[in-house]
Amino acid sequence: MKEKMNSKKAWFFLLPVITLIAFFSAQCRTVSDPVTREQLILQLLYKQSQQFHYNPVKIDDAFSREAYKDFINNMDGGKRFLTQKDLRALDKYNTLLDDAFAEGTLEFFNKFQEIFMKSLDKTEAYYKEILNTDLMDSKDESIVVDPDKRDYATDDKDLKEVWRRNIRYDFFNRYYEAMEDLEKDKKTRPKDSIIADIKKDIRESYENYFERIRKARDADRFEVYVNSLLHVYDPHTEYFSPKDKENFNINMSGKLEGIGARLQAEKEYTKVVSIVPGGPAWKQKELENNDIIMAVKQAGQEFVDIKGMNIDDVVQQIRGKKGTIVTLKVKKATNEIKEITITRDEVIMDEGYARSALVATDSTGEKVGYIRLPKFYSQFESTNGVSCARDVDKELRKLVAEGAKSLIFDLRNNGGGSLQEVVEMSGLFFKNGSVVQVRDKDRTNSYSDSDSGVSFDGPMVVLVNSNSASASEIFAACMQDYKRAVIVGGENTFGKGSVQRFINLDRINGFDQFKPLGELKITIQKYYRVSGGSVQLKGVEPDVLLPDAYRYIDNGEKEYEHPLSYDVIGANATAVIDHPVSNYEQLRENSKLRTTANSEFILIDKQAQSYKQMKDDSIIPLKYDKYKEKMDDRKAQSKQFENIGKQEIAGLYTYNLKADMDYINFDSSRIGRNEEFLKTIRKDPSILESIQILRDIKN
Repeated sequence: MKEKMNSKKAWFFLLPVITLIAFFSAQCRTVSDPVTREQLILQLLYKQSQQFHYNPVKIDDAFSREAYKDFINNMDGGKRFLTQKDLRALDKYNTLLDDAFAEGTLEFFNKFQEIFMKSLDKTEAYYKEILNTDLMDSKDESIVVDPDKRDYATDDKDLKEVWRRNIRYDFFNRYYEAMEDLEKDKKTRPKDSIIADIKKDIRESYENYFERIRKARDADRFEVYVNSLLHVYDPHTEYFSPKDKENFNINMSGKLEGIGARLQAEKEYTKVVSIVPGGPAWKQKELENNDIIMAVKQAGQEFVDIKGMNIDDVVQQIRGKKGTIVTLKVKKATNEIKEITITRDEVIMDEGYARSALVATDSTGEKVGYIRLPKFYSQFESTNGVSCARDVDKELRKLVAEGAKSLIFDLRNNGGGSLQEVVEMSGLFFKNGSVVQVRDKDRTNSYSDSDSGVSFDGPMVVLVNSNSASASEIFAACMQDYKRAVIVGGENTFGKGSVQRFINLDRINGFDQFKPLGELKITIQKYYRVSGGSVQLKGVEPDVLLPDAYRYIDNGEKEYEHPLSYDVIGANATAVIDHPVSNYEQLRENSKLRTTANSEFILIDKQAQSYKQMKDDSIIPLKYDKYKEKMDDRKAQSKQFENIGKQEIAGLYTYNLKADMDYINFDSSRIGRNEEFLKTIRKDPSILESIQILRDIKN
């Protein structure tokens, strides 16, 4: 057993980012005399990104074409404002943005602003005219709802047709929902009245939408432009305005205090980036990473369309007092539109900490240890602060003391955290040796566990999914490379193998009249497995694959534009494992036999195929009887899967540790949360299958 954990050092975070401040070198402090704050920011970002980025891109015409394409897509991802004629007017800048970046000039940005504002005027007139037409007409047509699968409108006439079909699609969505509500409430209303109300709602929605766009600051659009340049380096290198950085610092784990989720702008809408462990959304279990929030509804009110809304305003819509209710209309990765109702509450901090129990498939048989770790948390500024490695060590000691001889370590949906913690935690499972390699521009360093103590040496399964990222991937990769554990999951992990750092632009000498300038988050390192491979893009592939709802849908780092590449360096595997896993083929065969005969896993795989089909099907009919038929079919498909994970599994038993009972029984709140924790385990077929895999390892 380890007698003590290593003392805290000022190491860094791998995900979401690290927050050390990089200082400017003397040669970076000289910039040409800028006329505006924006010109200065461009010049500084160019110099810093070229000097400090792990793998700076060549700033040339190829770079310019990528940045140009990304900026156009970021500003008009729905292809509802620009025409091919507009793009031809901008096309001369297609290969000039490299020079503009280096020199800090804004000719293209200003020209785009001019064209975009003119388009606002004409499209605002379009929607007003279209809403005065018969949207329920019997014309047999369709719409491609995925803008990536259609071209920009040829000219203004074609653009007006794009708006007509979009508004008709919006109208059908609302009409279908209104008819469903009437049917559910067993009520009737005159059709004309329903149509009039829906048109009124759409009109108000677009009025607010255009008002928000017109009120948007030039600075907001400038940030989009700057980040279109920086994201060509990689998707995690980006500029933070002073306000954005302040928001980031206020709550790194989530901007939405009312439900416990972290957001970012995604073209016209807002995307869920991560769910805060212990928060209301985390406990409710329906809101997921990558969900697109389309509208927000307060209890007793109508939905507010958030299209085009500033992310801070979205936060205000969702934030609220404990106990109040908010409903989000979200678009899933499958393109399914779903309404999710969440009761606002405080984030229970201990729900985000390591937690353990005993599980078994026989009420009198051998019990298996189970640890859930939602994130790799740490508190650097205090030697006695929170430490997930120290907490996992405590849980392991308790489990061993109460007879656990094997372990399930659950890292599903764990987005990462502290590198220091993952190195120390990995060392709990073997004597000593390298855990991960970290490489910057000039050299590669190996981070090792130097403590020869071992807290747990029995068979182990590590549960992962596509939202297991960064530090979770380091741990899983280390255990896999040493054959110390069997990695089990539905698909590869996220695939983020890079490290970021913040550079404060205000540290440059002079130019006080333009400050504050904001900060640059920049990728400075990549990390590698002890076997030499990167987890970048590929992630960690499970040794045993289980059916998973998203197994047929691409997810993770590879879905970003311009990700860093996968590569391999030299191996540095120095740990020696006493009893490495060897029977992987047999484990896979046995697991496949069980899962293909398990009704829950069969249904999960059927759900995954349905999700894939819905995601690929982006053509929606715009004749109402055909539209209704398609929506009814999707609704029926979703209904057959609604009980997945909601029923307790017969023969799966859970037990609290005796050492935890005083803490659990301290008050009714802890008792309730504990019962929910145990129930969640008893509903999880992946935990049941993990117990079976552990049994096979020992046999």
